[in-house]
Amino acid sequence: MGRSATSGSTVDRAVSELTLGRERWRETGIAERIGLLDRLALDTLAAAQAMVSACCTGKGIDPDANTAGEEWLGGPATVLRHIRLLRETLGRIARTGRAPVGIRDVSERDGTAVARVFPGGLSDRLALAGFQAEVWMEEGVCAEETLATAGRAYLAPDEIGDGLCAVLGAGNVSGIGMQDVLTKLFQENRVCALKLNPVNDYLEESYRRAFAALIEAGVLRVLCGGAQEGSALVDHPDVTEVHMTGSGAVHDAIVWGPPDEREANRTAATPVLSKPITSELGCVTPVLVVPGAWSPRQLRFQAWNVASMVANNASFNCNAAKVLVTARGWPQRGEFLDALREVLSRVPTRNAYYPGASERQAGFVEAHAGTVCVGDPPPGHLPWALATGLDPGRADDPAFTTEAWCGVLAETPLPVEGPLEFLEAAPRFANDVLFGTLSCSLIAQPASVREPAVAQALERAIVDLRYGTVALNHWAAIGYGLGVTPWGAYPGHTLEDVGSGIGMVHNTPMFARPAKGVVRGPFAPGVKPLWAVNHRRAHRAARALAHFEARPGPRTFVALASQALRG
Repeated sequence: MGRSATSGSTVDRAVSELTLGRERWRETGIAERIGLLDRLALDTLAAAQAMVSACCTGKGIDPDANTAGEEWLGGPATVLRHIRLLRETLGRIARTGRAPVGIRDVSERDGTAVARVFPGGLSDRLALAGFQAEVWMEEGVCAEETLATAGRAYLAPDEIGDGLCAVLGAGNVSGIGMQDVLTKLFQENRVCALKLNPVNDYLEESYRRAFAALIEAGVLRVLCGGAQEGSALVDHPDVTEVHMTGSGAVHDAIVWGPPDEREANRTAATPVLSKPITSELGCVTPVLVVPGAWSPRQLRFQAWNVASMVANNASFNCNAAKVLVTARGWPQRGEFLDALREVLSRVPTRNAYYPGASERQAGFVEAHAGTVCVGDPPPGHLPWALATGLDPGRADDPAFTTEAWCGVLAETPLPVEGPLEFLEAAPRFANDVLFGTLSCSLIAQPASVREPAVAQALERAIVDLRYGTVALNHWAAIGYGLGVTPWGAYPGHTLEDVGSGIGMVHNTPMFARPAKGVVRGPFAPGVKPLWAVNHRRAHRAARALAHFEARPGPRTFVALASQALRG
């Protein structure tokens, strides 16, 4: 049930209180901030069950089903990990007076710095065995600059300044708004007015409970309401900047004004918003499948892997798989698509809780003859829709240009045969044809890329892909959840052509100029990932992960492992 709208007087009062809090936050030292993070961990864990229950009710999920694990992962678990990582970063700065990144962790490739950020310790190595993550800086940013500018909110606070940020929350995942607040407060020194999205404003009470320490400190206010209340907050003269998660259409309405004047304002470069705005927007997320000779087990694992990228959160994710890019000459293409179709038919359908989903899926099906819809959806649910054989030369296909925001997946075969050709063609197609630069996945069987020329082409593809997160062999959402990697669009978008957004969040090592996170994982791991839709104990394992992130130690790790290993 939605909350009552925030009145204009409530916005004024919240901003007035935050203006005072802004002054106090400027003077709040590292030790006190660490104390706040310690309390946030305790309070967020205490609020976790209520938060998950509220999400399950709002999305029509059985709270005792494995599907509820998605709400633990996307909410309390990732938020608690973010809190823990921030505490580690601040602790290191307090102990050493230096940037939270070691010189041995940063190298240079072609003159650009690359920082190793995962695994960070034994628990990382055990929890995600075989996974590695790096942060690649913007082109030309060297190792020396990377080390000199990391953590500058604490080592050079005058360069960062302070401010009051209006955070416009996401309607799909409970942890997004909370992590945006953590980023703005602890990494950018901005106090925050968080306005909830009407789709999930049932989270208000949970947010207030979890982040009570920040509210009591006067550095956070939580508000509800729709577009009118959002406008009142964004336009308030004492709000110095805006951060939003949502669609490009909402962003352009904020920046360029109503439809009847938007294009004129854009052409004249006269935005109606007179303050900075950062954003995380949509993307037609690609999954690039490098052709190879896969075993039956590998093929089956990757079919479930791709299905998980589609089905998680009913596909209401900005990183949900939307375009599967294959090689037309791959001998196993048909076999893989058959396996994917069969797997999707076994994934339970979901309640289409986000407004307009039914109409968007109907439009996708109408635009693509031969689309197969699988599943047996009860009222309120939608089937999973799979369209195959889309012409990659038709750049204006809506599957390539428009984020569907519902349970659909399009497959397009490039006119190539082997892995070398594919690795040259697929990044060009993704970069030049598909909308967005938020995240992508690249699936490559190790045996298929063993030859030196192909291995080199794989590394070149990772370099060339203009996405804020590139994940090898797994869903790119892992880059969102790790926390040590940045999350946001690849740099280069502008207010006039905002694409997938401007700026990055998470990034707990506090790099000043990150360009993208690169996450690599095993092609077909022996242990099923917690985000897999066929993990048999996802609910219990994700809840155990939240407890571990709040109180890391042998006891909580054993509890996590005992559930995760039985998936």
